[in-house]
Amino acid sequence: YLLSKGYQLRPRYRPEWTPSWKGTNLDPISCEDSGNALPIRTLDATRLSDNLQVMIKMVIPSDDDREGEEELDILRRFSSEPYSANPKNHVVNCLDSFTIPGVDGGAFYVMPLLRDYDNPPFQNLEEIYEFLTQVFEGLQFLHEHDIAHCDIASANIMMNGRVLYNEPFHPFYQDFSLDRKRQIEPSYQRFQRPVRYYFIDFGYAKWFRNPDEPRVVYGSRARERTPEQLGGGAYDPFKADIYQLGAVLRRDLIPRYPNLHFLLPLAREMTHRDPTKRLSLERAYQVLITHFIGIAGWRRRWPILPRDASLKGKYITVIIG
Repeated sequence: YLLSKGYQLRPRYRPEWTPSWKGTNLDPISCEDSGNALPIRTLDATRLSDNLQVMIKMVIPSDDDREGEEELDILRRFSSEPYSANPKNHVVNCLDSFTIPGVDGGAFYVMPLLRDYDNPPFQNLEEIYEFLTQVFEGLQFLHEHDIAHCDIASANIMMNGRVLYNEPFHPFYQDFSLDRKRQIEPSYQRFQRPVRYYFIDFGYAKWFRNPDEPRVVYGSRARERTPEQLGGGAYDPFKADIYQLGAVLRRDLIPRYPNLHFLLPLAREMTHRDPTKRLSLERAYQVLITHFIGIAGWRRRWPILPRDASLKGKYITVIIG
């Protein structure tokens, strides 16, 4: 079916697939076709018209909660004019969509193959500033257009990392070549090939189409659950977005990059247990910019190291820069 739509799946997902390690002494973990993204309802593929690497996600509405109810509508909206041309739009682009045969209300949608936002790791504060600027602007853009994401987490923020490499990377084992026989390194840094960052996974997002509709939602499913979600009652999803973005700072970025410790007060104000005491998104963005403006240009460009950097990474950063 997907082939008829113009998308070639990786051998792993084809009907005639046989594990390459079957009948051998090979460790499955070392084999190209061992990676399986089906449990998270995604498939990697190649668009036949131009050999573009893509991800195909299955959206299947659930009777148990609101997951997937508005995901495709939101993606289509922001992938069309005038939204798609706006530089503040950081919603992942929906390249194509079509129904799932035999599944009522089910759909496939196609998006570009992306990478984790910090793979490869940030090299300096300037790169982190650019990342945070895009993410804050992108969330503001969503909120200005009456949409709350409701599931912001590091796993749901990605980048178009292909521009940093001279060759395609494996869609599942992204630090390796397509055949998974070679580990590959980026050929460029972010200042040489600027990247864009995107929000993905709008399964729990809420679009408030009616301006008179109360801006509250119910439900506690999210990667980063806010204190008000744990109560099980109605809550303001826009305030929850602020908490979740602050949690990305507080739990992921700052612990990994010690140079960001100066952002801890901001992260704390964004993750206040009382939603009414959290900074507004606009105010948080202003505080972020003020912090970085106060850092000398040379310090923002000075190489930094994540706590978990390898010996090779430390050598490259310190010796080569």
